[in-house]
Amino acid sequence: MKRLLLFDIDGTLTRSHNGYVPFNQAILETFGVPGDIRSVIPDGNTDPMIVTEIFSKGNILVPDIDDKWQQFSSNLRQCYSQAISSGSATVRALPGAAELLQTVAASGIFGSSVVSGNLEPMARVKLEAAGLYSYLCRGAYGSDSPRRADLPAIAKRRCEAVFGVSIPLSECIVIGDTPRDLEAARCNRMKCILVATGRYSLEELLNCQPELCLPDLTDTAALLDTLMNI
Repeated sequence: MKRLLLFDIDGTLTRSHNGYVPFNQAILETFGVPGDIRSVIPDGNTDPMIVTEIFSKGNILVPDIDDKWQQFSSNLRQCYSQAISSGSATVRALPGAAELLQTVAASGIFGSSVVSGNLEPMARVKLEAAGLYSYLCRGAYGSDSPRRADLPAIAKRRCEAVFGVSIPLSECIVIGDTPRDLEAARCNRMKCILVATGRYSLEELLNCQPELCLPDLTDTAALLDTLMNI
């Protein structure tokens, strides 16, 4: 393995439809108060920070909130799984994502993992629903730390343990769709590719000055070449 690719999930590999419904349901079941993820901009944030921001914006004080994240994680996984099973919410792979992960896995050059603000059980639910889970090693999640900048180093350590090698920071590439993905990469002295498949336009992402910006992941051959040479 030559390089480690650390993929964001939402807006980079997958797109959810009506995902706010199970998310809001889990908030109510866990904390006993209503909250709406649509009241904040969640892109690039971790689930604990998203919930905290929802409550802050609504001037809602939740006692002992830090003791309830495990229960929230369990409730969110259950609510989301039920919503997917019933068809009231869907998760699909974005164009090119499956083809890219398949090609990367077959190359023998790269290891692929995840850096996501999702809580780990939710990351698995989404990746399994999109048919992508089997291509990715265990990475780092919002359940590891509410600070996204902490996650790339955690994912790197886990992948090094799996592959039995030490991976130089210069050979780690964060792939995401928000400025927060770039910030996390820079905090860890890693390279970054941003794709305009989420909230932010190609122009907005170019202004952040990552190593590369792409409109999407559909050109597998060109992207593979870039990943080998960036």
